[in-house]
Amino acid sequence: MNQELKKDFVTINEYLDTLNKGLAKYERRVIGEVIDITPYPDRSYLFFKLKDKNEETSAILTCMMWKNAYKVSGVKLELGLEVIISGTSNVHKPSGRFAFIPKTLELVGEGALKIQYEKLKAQLEKEGLFAVSKKRALPFLPERIGLITSKDGAVISDFQVNLGKFGFKISFIDSRVEGQLATQELLDSIRTFKKKDIEVLVLIRGGGSLESLLPFNNETLVRE
Repeated sequence: MNQELKKDFVTINEYLDTLNKGLAKYERRVIGEVIDITPYPDRSYLFFKLKDKNEETSAILTCMMWKNAYKVSGVKLELGLEVIISGTSNVHKPSGRFAFIPKTLELVGEGALKIQYEKLKAQLEKEGLFAVSKKRALPFLPERIGLITSKDGAVISDFQVNLGKFGFKISFIDSRVEGQLATQELLDSIRTFKKKDIEVLVLIRGGGSLESLLPFNNETLVRE
């Protein structure tokens, strides 16, 4: 093949590799209303579509989300919900399909958050997760305490000042306690402590709004 001619084009594979590399740099938070959900029960991902709410536009964004990330988000997708997603876009080379790949998913509005919170609370209560009979008794005078919270929050100082002076052995893992990324960090911290020799695990943060406490009101975290 003529070498000069070869410089004038790239293959589809090469072009999409270059395009996806560029798209990966544009991480964004996007708000929209759910208008379609394809759950694919037997696959490790799902698809859904968003459109701008209350705007006269035909713009639609197709989203492909991995189910492990969807599960950690704690959001139950429903038609008409307004959500915020964060992530990057990608063109799937075998199909040529463009999609936004959300890393996180969150509800918009205090009202929607409260409805979801009450639904989850009722569901878990029905399953008996909060039953007194299932609660583990605290060990008498525990010495080895695992602590999960943010190193930058005031609550860690309160905890250490009030307990540290009494000789407790406190093992600490720094974790986000607010925002969508917090849930996964809290899960990872709990799983780390399961391998350590502690008697009590403490998971704390300061007060806050329902939105601020969202990572703690998460089904995956509660079950863990």
